[in-house]
Amino acid sequence: MRMIDLKATLKGAKTWLIKRRMGAFRRLYREITQTQWYSKEQLEAFQLARLQRLVRHVWETVPYYRRLMEERGIRPDDIRQLDDIQRFPIMSKEDLKTAGNDIVSTRYRGALLNTAHTGGTTGLPLPVRRDIWSIAREHAFVRRQFDWADLKTSDRCAYLEGRTVASPGQRPTSLHYYDAVMRELTLSTFHLTPEVVPHYADLLQTHKIRALIAYPSAAFVLAKGCLERGIRVGLHRVLTTSETLDEVKRKTIAEAFECPVFDFYGSAERVCYIHMCERGSYHVIPEYGITELIPAASPNEDCCQVVATGFWNLAMPLIRYNLRDLVKVSQRTCRCGRVFPVVDKIMGRDGNVIVTPSGLQLGASAIECILARILYAMYDMPVVAGRVVQDASDALTLEYVPDAEFTEEHAGRLARVMAEQTPPGMHAELRAKKELDRTVRGKFVSFVMANHH
Repeated sequence: MRMIDLKATLKGAKTWLIKRRMGAFRRLYREITQTQWYSKEQLEAFQLARLQRLVRHVWETVPYYRRLMEERGIRPDDIRQLDDIQRFPIMSKEDLKTAGNDIVSTRYRGALLNTAHTGGTTGLPLPVRRDIWSIAREHAFVRRQFDWADLKTSDRCAYLEGRTVASPGQRPTSLHYYDAVMRELTLSTFHLTPEVVPHYADLLQTHKIRALIAYPSAAFVLAKGCLERGIRVGLHRVLTTSETLDEVKRKTIAEAFECPVFDFYGSAERVCYIHMCERGSYHVIPEYGITELIPAASPNEDCCQVVATGFWNLAMPLIRYNLRDLVKVSQRTCRCGRVFPVVDKIMGRDGNVIVTPSGLQLGASAIECILARILYAMYDMPVVAGRVVQDASDALTLEYVPDAEFTEEHAGRLARVMAEQTPPGMHAELRAKKELDRTVRGKFVSFVMANHH
């Protein structure tokens, strides 16, 4: 076994214990296997019980919410129906940043916490704390989603999304690793060129992969490359996420891999989950949390912004968090028999592909991963603001506003991060500025792309 595969397998053993064996996973999975067939009234009762438990939890253990509830005269016993959630204000990403560690429950510390970070194209990425029980419960919903897609626990899956095989700036000796415990093959999204398509296709066949989980843009590049070369890779399912899945990409992916495509939507903040059922409808998952679809200021009256409250991450609970994403709502019901709300379309980021001079093909989500890692490196530095600018197709520049405590050592750290994360064939620069420009609406954008291809 290669060392990179051994490391992945050892990590997979820990993942297996949390995501497959923990009581939190097994109990919730058994429960939601039943609740998916609940009536509307039963689901609302389920939600109300979880909301009441959540509000009492934040009152007792989350300093930010204790202050907010006292200021607004809210007590846990005031939550008697689902509409009472509207007594809480909508929380923005800026509010989350201001809250700092006060948004983290005092009940969870140290080894009980796992840290991820938000994505997005506005502002610096923010840390998201998760307790290990929430990770197990999250996988209960993932497992049920896989059930809907007719995927078994024993089916081998490949991932072509945000997982890192090597930093984008490296020229790795391997573009993949295999976790024998979780039966998962990870392919590098950040080194996807036409030349590696046959290699990736061969890996899918060699490892007898049944399902591919990928960004639509990355799956499309791989699918198109296979079709152009006459390579057949029969899969059972493809699951896409993080970008808008348009009809051209869906048809190309389905044709190349000879299987249906299931799209899904989630967030690092763990407050909302939307995914397709076996009938092809997008369902808002009501047991995951309360998802409010609030009409947006848009010419399309069916377009709504997503404001959500998650039930299961008690380490960093978020109530009425504005995800800044849009969906197109639907009034229809689904033939699958579930009474879950239906949306027609997820209006996320587009799936356009940028081709670098070296032939590297990166979609919007892959770019955002690179962006987030660069900007997250500045989170604990004396930097007022920062953003990444693509000056040309072969150039990335990190623009930043240093404060008085910024030193040459900090500049050196930023330079190293830029070198590690900048894809091959592109060069990286640093540019200190007194201030960063905003849009005409006063909005700060953390990634600016020049019109080069």
